Formats: sequence, structure tokens, C-alpha cells
Amino acid sequence: MSERAPQICPSTGAYLRPYFESLLAKAVSEANQERMPLTVLWVDVDETQEGNDAHGREAIDAALSGLVDELGAELDGRGPIGRMEGDAFAVSLYAVAPYMGERLAEGLRRRLTDKRFRSQSGGFHLTVSVGVAGLRPGEPYGNLLDAAEAACVQAKQAGRDRVVVR
Repeated sequence: MSERAPQICPSTGAYLRPYFESLLAKAVSEANQERMPLTVLWVDVDETQEGNDAHGREAIDAALSGLVDELGAELDGRGPIGRMEGDAFAVSLYAVAPYMGERLAEGLRRRLTDKRFRSQSGGFHLTVSVGVAGLRPGEPYGNLLDAAEAACVQAKQAGRDRVVVR
């Protein structure tokens, strides 16, 4: 039986949600069997509508691609990145404990502080809110993903541009 071919978002290079979720489901099963840590990050860009209005959709799309590049650099190959919805991404970090996931998320936030994106109306920065959730024994992948997203919502409600750990 052959593996499912990767489905990649052409504008960002991240995996599309269905394929990412299949990878996450497999990682959760393996982590539960091997009793290994597994952490999921839910990364959501703050205030994209304002960015669209000020800089245009093309500039924001290019910035999202740059965000995936920065996330990949921060993760240094530790896990797959999936595009979950318009401006939200998730990462599956096998054999990474939640405290390390939090460090990686904070590293991404700092990277973006220094990163300047360009548009016809000038340069701009992106900020992100990040939810971090570690796998609990026997937890299904959907609950883990929901927990990371819920932690991200808490980060946004707490003022954006921050990391919250479940």
C-alpha cells in the first residue's frame, strides 16, 4: 500500500490541512504507542484583515509564505507545517515536549519582530498568536489539534502577539 502523495499549498509551501491532519494522526498513534512526547503549535497571524486593507492581498500572501519560511527555519526540520485556514498554520512536533514547543513558538515570535515584509505602500511586520498543546496519554489527534487552536484563541484574547500553552 503506497503513502498518500503530499498535498502542498502552492502559495506558502505548507501542507494542505487534510494531508497535515493525516500526518498528525499517524504521529499521535506512534507517540501513544512509543510513549513519546508530541506537541502541536497553532500559529495564527494577527490582524490580517487590517494588513489586507493597508497593504493588499498579494503582499499579505507573500508575507504568509515568508512566515512559513521563518517557521521552517525556527523549527530546523523538527516537524511538518500545515496551512489550516487562510492565515493559520499548525506544526506537529514529534518527540518534542510542550516546554520546547513553547520555546520554538517564542523564537518564531522574535524572528517575526525582526522580519520586515514589503508592499507597494511600504514595509510592514507580522505578529502571531501561538497556541501550544502537548499530547496527553490516549488523546486523539483531533482533540490535540483543537487544544492547540483553543490555546491560540486565548493568546489572541490576552492581547495578541503572544504564546499560550495548554
